[in-house]
Amino acid sequence: MTHNQIILLFSIVALLACLISCIKKRPAVLLAFFGRGAAGLSFLYFFNMFCSARDIVTCVGINPITVGVSTVLGIPGVLLIYAINLFRFLPS
Repeated sequence: MTHNQIILLFSIVALLACLISCIKKRPAVLLAFFGRGAAGLSFLYFFNMFCSARDIVTCVGINPITVGVSTVLGIPGVLLIYAINLFRFLPS
């Protein structure tokens, strides 16, 4: 193993240990974290479906970045993604 792989391995182990201790102390935090992610992704999916039924191109797909934003910020984060996407279409 190279030096970088060892550092990466120790970092992953430390992160997992921290995550496990957080889950044991407060499991409701983890539930809220995944709840925000599920709510954000379902809003993203249904809003894209709503817009595609009306031939509106939104160009916001479900990818790792949108999953991360919706998990951390929830539905307001998804609305922020759509607001940032809206600025592309405004004249400069």
